[in-house]
Amino acid sequence: MNVKTYLLITFCLLISACSAKHQVKSQQLDEWTVSTVSPKNYIALTDILLITGERKEGGWTGLVGNYTTESLSPLKWDGAERYHSGYSIQSTELPGLVYIRWHSLANKVTYNKAIRISDDIRNKMREYHDIRCGYYDLLLPYKNNILLGLAPDGMISVFLNGGCFDNELQFKVQAVEYKVADDFVYPELSEEAQAYVDEHGVPVGIW
Repeated sequence: MNVKTYLLITFCLLISACSAKHQVKSQQLDEWTVSTVSPKNYIALTDILLITGERKEGGWTGLVGNYTTESLSPLKWDGAERYHSGYSIQSTELPGLVYIRWHSLANKVTYNKAIRISDDIRNKMREYHDIRCGYYDLLLPYKNNILLGLAPDGMISVFLNGGCFDNELQFKVQAVEYKVADDFVYPELSEEAQAYVDEHGVPVGIW
């Protein structure tokens, strides 16, 4: 083997190694979202969202004073709009604990809850899927959105989804009531939402 051939082979091996390294790096989840949704007409106003990283090295605050996206029907969590009410975080450290406090406007109650995100959920988030979808056939390989369904009775449904993945229910947890200041005024519902609530009330235990 002459020197020129040896150098050519060495160069090709280096390029191959760099390419493989880049490919592995590109398949590492480094951006994820925590989103909220409320049933149609049962509007929720997120007061605060606090997130602690799994290694407790990072912490994030978002969705302060933010109206949640509504589902398409009052008694279900359906609706593609679920992706538009999120707090996006760029980090390879995934969430370990999520604290949320929100105002349920239909029954004028404020709830709060600290939600632990398990290793199992984080493993599902990190799992790479070779999947494309949508009009532009985009590669969206991760279930990288934790969706919190905020029901007016304080029940939180924790879903996992992604650009190519529908809601997958992970678990449910009951929030507790939080006492607000005596002079706090709950925002009014829209006329349509108020009319629906007046007719149907606020169900318990159906979400």
